[in-house]
Amino acid sequence: MSFKFPSFDLKSIQESLPSVDQVKESFTKTGDQLSKSIQPYTSKTTQLISDQLKNLEQLANNANSDIEVSELPQDYLQLEANCDLLLKLYTDLIQSTNETYGKVSYDYPPGNYAINKIKDANVGGLIGQKFTQLKNAASPQELEKVLLGQDTTPKDQADSPAEESVSIQPTSPQIPKTLYGHLAEVCVKHSEELKKSEHPLSFALLQISSTYQEIAVARLDQDKQIMSSLNSQLIKILNDSFIKVNELRKKVYGSRGEFDLLRHKYEKSDPENEQLIAKEDEFVSATEVAVVEMKKLLKPSKNIDLLKVLVTAQKEYFEVGAKKLTDLLNNLDKIPVTGEDEEE
Repeated sequence: MSFKFPSFDLKSIQESLPSVDQVKESFTKTGDQLSKSIQPYTSKTTQLISDQLKNLEQLANNANSDIEVSELPQDYLQLEANCDLLLKLYTDLIQSTNETYGKVSYDYPPGNYAINKIKDANVGGLIGQKFTQLKNAASPQELEKVLLGQDTTPKDQADSPAEESVSIQPTSPQIPKTLYGHLAEVCVKHSEELKKSEHPLSFALLQISSTYQEIAVARLDQDKQIMSSLNSQLIKILNDSFIKVNELRKKVYGSRGEFDLLRHKYEKSDPENEQLIAKEDEFVSATEVAVVEMKKLLKPSKNIDLLKVLVTAQKEYFEVGAKKLTDLLNNLDKIPVTGEDEEE
């Protein structure tokens, strides 16, 4: 197998330098971004690919100024550039999906626990209890205990249950810690408070809470599908295909360097040198193999199918939510609200 190269002179080498600089810039930027974007659990992959890109940069620019550099086909260089762009896309998707769909509470209201802690506590009852204790203090010692927040309950009453206890209800483990899970908790809490009066609003809140819980669970199903069918697949491709392609690219630049050295040595004195011809064939073969694998990696249908996983999971989640909310509205319209006309 033979790969014909054009004759080289100083001018042609100078004209090829911008392409070399572009390759170097692409390697450098891709390596830097990769180190910053992939999550810790893929740190070994990150380090390996970053090292590969650095080696590629060194090989691509490790040229002796006295030796003519064989130019790679423009189509090959474009494939390399597209692989680097695809790598950036994959790492961004891995980071984005991991930081959202990989965390149950990514849409949970910020500071929600602290707010609920204040809301759920019977602040008015605590203040009233404190004033009662101050009023009933029988001695300076008891007054001091009340002011310091110490227990002033008589021993004979210590074992009896308190008339009114203050407690903060934790998040139910059955309700996902998501936005809709939080809204479901709010609704069911106030539904219980209105339940004794048999107010229609209590039943409405209960229905809303039930639907919101179902939507919260549907969101978890969406997240699971994205993480298992997209995120994990992207990481697998990084571990397998990208590492393989980068190794093949290294072989291309390594064999090119070896070929250029032998050509510089034998081209004029012994152009039919067997070692030179063998290295030329090796260079051509390495390039062809790398091209095949890069095209596989860049196959449009394969990458579009991965994106469809994300879109499909989101579509199914929104469809479930839309259907359940539509049914909820219909059910809310059926709740009897008799007596309003008479009151008006």
